[in-house]
Amino acid sequence: MYTNTKSIAILLAAYNAEKYLVEQIESLISQTNQDWTLYIRNDGSKDNTDEIISNYCNRYSNIIEIDKGGVNLGCRNNFFRLLEVVESDYYMFCDADDVWLSNKIEISYAKIQEVEIMNSDKAVLAHTDAIICDINLNIISNSFWNLTGINPVKFTSFNYICVCCTVGGAKSIFNKKAKDLVFPLVDNSFMFDYWIAINVAKYGKISVIDIPLIKYRQHDSNLLGVTVGDANSIFNKLKKSRSLFKRYRQESDMLKTIGYGNFYKYMFYKLLVVTKTRFSKY
Repeated sequence: MYTNTKSIAILLAAYNAEKYLVEQIESLISQTNQDWTLYIRNDGSKDNTDEIISNYCNRYSNIIEIDKGGVNLGCRNNFFRLLEVVESDYYMFCDADDVWLSNKIEISYAKIQEVEIMNSDKAVLAHTDAIICDINLNIISNSFWNLTGINPVKFTSFNYICVCCTVGGAKSIFNKKAKDLVFPLVDNSFMFDYWIAINVAKYGKISVIDIPLIKYRQHDSNLLGVTVGDANSIFNKLKKSRSLFKRYRQESDMLKTIGYGNFYKYMFYKLLVVTKTRFSKY
């Protein structure tokens, strides 16, 4: 177990990250708020990721590698492993291929402390918008939320978060009470950020920071990318209605295991999400 002596633990899960890892770590080192420790877990990379991590750990006392030489756990369990073994007041997940704006930690930390004043006994999570970039960090859109037509303020409740999770792990900060809702892990396949957001929405408070504080890089190796434009149109979704229905069924069945309700409730809130994103102003 690692006890963080700083206020914030940044948890970075890395896998074959040699192309982008240096740029991301440098963006952390350049933050206006330096009250953090960076914990990195290399998920069995086959490139030079381990060498890069070792170099930074040797140079900076607040950069720590855990499970050196550890086995591959996959993205979800790599992040959960980091969260499990680090004790801290606050946590921020970090993707190896993004770049953080220099004031990301400062603004996020100030926001969560502000929200905690009115929710002192609750799990709290605050999350930001993102700048969507191509592989070379050329800007595709200055706002992920505007690009996708999502106003996250409308989707912070448990019923909405379950069917439209606007919370991205690398865009979030959450407190220890939020971590306490996650463990012990139950046997499900919810992604790490989705699972945390669901629990905080149900038992705590989710707040929105309506400015982009991260450059979210799009490339072929993204586990989860951004779908916009024609690919995200209603017409295109109708063409894929059979596969979508199957996926919705699967998601509904997963949510049913945590007490969300039946498929009809799931589809009712899906319809409300479509209405709020397609036919109302951001």
